[in-house]
Amino acid sequence: MRAPIVRDLPVREGGRFDRFALDAAADTVRQRLHNSGYPRADAVNHFTVSDSTLSAWDTLEATPGPRTRIGAIKINVTPLTGKTQQIPTRIVRRIMALDSGQLFREDEIIDAQRALYQTEAYQHVSITPDSAADTLMTLYTNLAEAPMHAARVGAGYGTLDCFRVTGEYTDYNFLSGARRLDLTSRVSKIGIGRPLDGAPGLCPAARKDVFSTRLNYYAGATLRQPVFLGLRTVPTITIYTQRVSEYNAYLRTTAIGGVASVIWRGLTRTPVNLTYSMDLGRTEAQPALFCAVFNLCEEAERERIQRTQQLAVLSLAVTRDNSNNLLSPTRGSIIRLEARHSSPIILSNKDLQFNKFVGDASRYINAGGGNVLAFRIRGGTVFGRNVATAAGFIPPQERLYAGGPTTVRGYSQNELGSLIYISKSYEKFLSTDSAGIADTVVLAKPADSGTYKRVVPVGGNSLIVGNVELRLRSPFLPELLQFTLFTDAGEVWNKGTPQVSGVKLKVTPGIQVTAFSPVGPVRVAIGYNPYQRPKGPLYYEGTEFGGAPLLCVSPNNDLPTHFSAPDPVTNVVTVTQATKACPATYQPPVDNRFRSKLTFSFAIGQAF
Repeated sequence: MRAPIVRDLPVREGGRFDRFALDAAADTVRQRLHNSGYPRADAVNHFTVSDSTLSAWDTLEATPGPRTRIGAIKINVTPLTGKTQQIPTRIVRRIMALDSGQLFREDEIIDAQRALYQTEAYQHVSITPDSAADTLMTLYTNLAEAPMHAARVGAGYGTLDCFRVTGEYTDYNFLSGARRLDLTSRVSKIGIGRPLDGAPGLCPAARKDVFSTRLNYYAGATLRQPVFLGLRTVPTITIYTQRVSEYNAYLRTTAIGGVASVIWRGLTRTPVNLTYSMDLGRTEAQPALFCAVFNLCEEAERERIQRTQQLAVLSLAVTRDNSNNLLSPTRGSIIRLEARHSSPIILSNKDLQFNKFVGDASRYINAGGGNVLAFRIRGGTVFGRNVATAAGFIPPQERLYAGGPTTVRGYSQNELGSLIYISKSYEKFLSTDSAGIADTVVLAKPADSGTYKRVVPVGGNSLIVGNVELRLRSPFLPELLQFTLFTDAGEVWNKGTPQVSGVKLKVTPGIQVTAFSPVGPVRVAIGYNPYQRPKGPLYYEGTEFGGAPLLCVSPNNDLPTHFSAPDPVTNVVTVTQATKACPATYQPPVDNRFRSKLTFSFAIGQAF
């Protein structure tokens, strides 16, 4: 019994005399006894000091008291005025997971109280042991019920979401078992997405996103069981339908999907979440992404990948949160780890196989005077059936992206790493192949060679991002404003391709102003980016031709291109181009103006 109580105490023979360490050792022993069946245990220090020998002797005296078990568990429930008790007492006992006769452990009493609070069906919870010095201890549980139904509506605006609305309805006692049922709906891209696209001028950032032309939405029902396989396990089941987009990267439409998850809270402040999801949906991405990254240049090949398919994902996520504030921590740390897997073994389509690992660690240090020094490092990798297939097809929504107000602020959203460029126009040139046979190639018009219509973020299968922030308390309106000096560094690349040999971290410093509001910290950041845009393939979207082909118009490309005669009925011209890789020979010209090196971003919530 003695060994586990005194194990790894913060004092040792020969160590430095420290009153705080002695008090911490006494507290540790006292707490361990309280969790071992001795609720009345106490521990005190008695020490003497010798000035002549510069030595001290300490005696830690522990008085455990009688070994105690739980006796009766008495439950008193106060319902709302005018209501009867809503949750039966037997359900309360099951949520508490305490039984008469089991050994008294203080941490289990705290867990029972927390479990009752987490149902959100009670506005007051207290579990009080009696004070009688006996080997059986009676527990008095006093509960005050809260309203069992709640409805919420909200509206907001985001730079990439444009206008958005949400609606939620919650039943905290579904089927009288303290089960929680949430009905949730969200609609975003209002103002720019069809059919509610009447105010595109109010959404300047979203207008640059090719996937913002349709409304994003979510409608789902989530059922959470308060107890499953013991007190510390909370299962959840969700059924949903949604359409969600990532800026210039992809559009994911799910006709119907389901998620089953179990949260295990056996470790303090470290929930472990095991999730299995399956949905029937399709992911759309820009044709240039499929062609340049996965060599899927034919429309038929792209249609095969973008058709509605069954996607199943098994994931495991662990979060260790020791920070002192959810929205804007000033001390502590947060560590997040996640692993995701998809394959036919778990009933996913054979074309949608991947393994993904992502980790994130943040540290917050109180620098005094209301100032905070914050660090964050994030890394990830994703590959196909095995590590050897790193360069194989990965669903666009599972690729790794960086750039924007929460990662590397010197880059626009998702634009760190390789890029593909879309040309405004093209021009025909007569060329000859290696055999001297005449053919036609297409290139961007010389007048347009310095500009492009838009960029296509490629993302990657590997990512590393690091951030350092010095968050300074404002000398005026200190409760409202915060100034931040930051330096972000990172890179996104495709492991298994020639690009990996040229991976170099991009470092972008900047400044940020944060205003604390009822919805959270609102930030405006300015990042300085000294780098030229990378080389990449240049394409022209031939929407005026039959089949809307994607034509490579990169400088110095020699891909033979054939233009048919106009169709006698429709007058449509068909264009075919050799299906070789489009060379990454286009690079936008350098712009040395200081303003062109600044990237402005706006966001709600701290960067990390």
